Amino acid sequence: MSSNASLDALLADALVSDYQRATPEESRPRLVLVMAALSGVGLAFLLGLAARATTENANQNLLTRQALISRVQQADTRVSNLEKQAQTAQRDYQAAVQAQLSGTSLGQQAKERLARLQLAAGYTSVTGSGIEIVVDDAASDRNAPSGSSEPGRVMDRDVQLIVNGLWQSGATAIAINDRRLTSSSAIRAAGEAILVNYRPLVPPYHIKAIGEDGGALAGRFRDSSAGLLLEELQSRYGVIWELQTSGKTTIPAAAEDSNSTGGNQ
Repeated sequence: MSSNASLDALLADALVSDYQRATPEESRPRLVLVMAALSGVGLAFLLGLAARATTENANQNLLTRQALISRVQQADTRVSNLEKQAQTAQRDYQAAVQAQLSGTSLGQQAKERLARLQLAAGYTSVTGSGIEIVVDDAASDRNAPSGSSEPGRVMDRDVQLIVNGLWQSGATAIAINDRRLTSSSAIRAAGEAILVNYRPLVPPYHIKAIGEDGGALAGRFRDSSAGLLLEELQSRYGVIWELQTSGKTTIPAAAEDSNSTGGNQ
C-alpha cells in the first residue's frame, strides 16, 4: 500500500473518531427534552391520581355524613315517640292518683302535698312574673366553618353559668328553648350543639325564668357574676344578648316540654 493511501486512511479514522465523540454532546439537549417530557407526563399522571383519590374521599365523606344524619334523625324520632308515650302514661297515672286521693280529707292533704312536690320538681307548668334572656352567637361567627373554634360562639358552659346565676338570683323555675330544667337536667355539648335534657338546641337560646318579682330577679341577675359574664362576652367577642322583664311568663312542665318546640328547638 502506498504512503498516500495510508495517510488518507489515517485521516479518515481521525475524522470518524472526532464525529463519534461529538455525537453524544450534540444529542444531550435532545435527551434532556425527552426526560423533561417524560417527567411532565409522570407528574400529570400522579396529579390525576391524587385528584381522583380526593374526589373519591370527598364522596365517601359525604355518604358517611348523610348516613350519620339519617341515624341521628331516626334516633330523634324514636326519642320523641318515647317521650309522648311517657307523657301519656304520666297523665294517666296522675289522673288515677287524683281520683284516689280526692275521696277523703287525708287524701286531699296528700294531694296538695303532691302538687307542691311536683311543682318543686318541675313536673307542673308554672305561670308568674318572670324574665327572658335571649343569647345568640356573635354575628361574625354564625357562618364559621364546621369544627372551628370561634370566641364569639355561645358554649354549653356559658349557658350553665347563666342558669346558675338565675337560680342564685331567686328563680323558682327555668326553661331553655321551652325545655324545663329539673334537678336531674343536664346542659352539655355534643360537637357544636348544646344539649339540654339530652336534646340538641340551636341558637338563639331563649332562657325563661320565673321568680316572686320579675323586676327584682332581673336586677339581681344583672349584678351577678353571670350577668357580668354576658357583658364581657358582648364587649370582647360580640356575643348578642338581651334581658326582658315579662309581667306574665309561663314555663311548661318537664313532661310537656317536647310538645312546646316552637321555633327554638
